[in-house]
Order: sequence, then structure tokens, then C-alpha cells
Amino acid sequence: MNLEDFEKNGFIKFDELLSANECNILYSKIKQSRNWGKELFLSEEEYNKDPNPDRANPGKNIQNLVSNYNLDFIENNPQIKRILTNLLGNDYEILLTKFVVAVSSDWMPKYVEEMNKKEPLSNFNKFIKKEFRDVTYFRGLDLHMDSIDWENANNKFITMYVYLNEVDHSMSPLEIVKGSHKLGHTQHPHYIEKIKNSNEIKYSLDNKKFLKFEKEKLVGASGSVYFWTSNTLHGTAESKESKESFRISL
Repeated sequence: MNLEDFEKNGFIKFDELLSANECNILYSKIKQSRNWGKELFLSEEEYNKDPNPDRANPGKNIQNLVSNYNLDFIENNPQIKRILTNLLGNDYEILLTKFVVAVSSDWMPKYVEEMNKKEPLSNFNKFIKKEFRDVTYFRGLDLHMDSIDWENANNKFITMYVYLNEVDHSMSPLEIVKGSHKLGHTQHPHYIEKIKNSNEIKYSLDNKKFLKFEKEKLVGASGSVYFWTSNTLHGTAESKESKESFRISL
């Protein structure tokens, strides 16, 4: 691994780093754990009774589907441990582990579909029945940085992201803005300008001086692993999966 690449891009990728077989087995177990579809969602009447629940997302050891599975093949993988040690030092700790699931359009009840049309939703968990809020449900996340939740605290952490199944262009692949971490933490929504027919964007601290950055779409095989800084801009494309084929990542 080239640490200079991580420092330069705020991001590094490892294609098929983990066992595809073990990732596929885990994916299959999760997929079989419930009916992934409209049955996950609250009715409009149920949602209106509590539109802003105190806790809608999984926490560390709190209503987290991760607790049901052995992830040693990931967390104790020698290559993973070596990469994390090189990036963070010997005394790193894992702050939170969770599954993220791409929501397909045919899952959404009518009221959620209408809300999504008015203003695209990123996190769907508050619309999900309480017993199923043990993963994070997403769709078409706009560009953001993971330090968004740590504006007034220590955000010296990185994100490790694992594709448990093969992800193509139709399955909400990750999009990373390489080098964007160099501007440090900025508040969301960020000053971003798209460049037509280009894989570059313009990004600014103050909406005055804009710099160009390259955006990379991460399509990858099962077992591919990605790392980025808390200040690296990233998002996803919208999901077009069917109920039979959708993305579950870690």
C-alpha cells in the first residue's frame, strides 16, 4: 500500500481484497433475514404519529444487525489489520460497524415516493418499522463528508467500506471526490459546481474560489474494500435495483 496515495487523494482502494465467497455467504444470510421491500416501511398513518424518532439508525451494540454475525474474516484479516495500522497506528479502535442497504424504488410506499420526488431523500430509516432499523437504508446520497456529524468534536477517523456483493453502475455505486479532503471540514451543503460531461467537479470553501477535483465511481467485485478520510467528499448514484438484486455493504 502506498501511504502517499492516501495522503494525496484522501482515499485508497483494494479490489477483491477479501474472500468473495465469505462476502457472498454473509450477503446471502442478510438477504434472507427479512422480506426486503414495502413490508419494511411504516404506513403513512404510523409515520405521522412519530415523524422524527429519537433513534432511527443502528448504534454501537444498539439495535445493530451486525451483532448477529461473525465479522472476524473482515476485522481480523491480516491485510485489513496491516492497512489500518499503517493509516492509524497500532492503537486504533473500531468506533462503529453497520450494514448499509440501497433502497430500490419499488420498495417505497406511495407517501414516501411522493416525498422523495419533492426532495430526494438520502436516509430512509425514519420511515422504517422500528424492528427493522438495525441497518442504514439509503438511496442516492448527495456529496457529503463523514465529519458532518462531528463538526464540534474530534473527527480524526477514517471510513472503511466493504462491498459484500458485486456492485455495477445500476446499484448505487460509491462516488469519491479525490483530493477533496485537502480543504478540510466544510459544512453541508457544500459549495459544489458540476461540470457537464466530465468526471470532475468544482468545489470551494467560500463560494468564491473554486478548485477542480476528479470524481471516481466505484464499481467493484464482492470483497472490494475502500478507505477514505472523514473530510473526503463522497456520495452515491441513485439505486435502480430490483427486489432480487440490491446492494448491501458494510
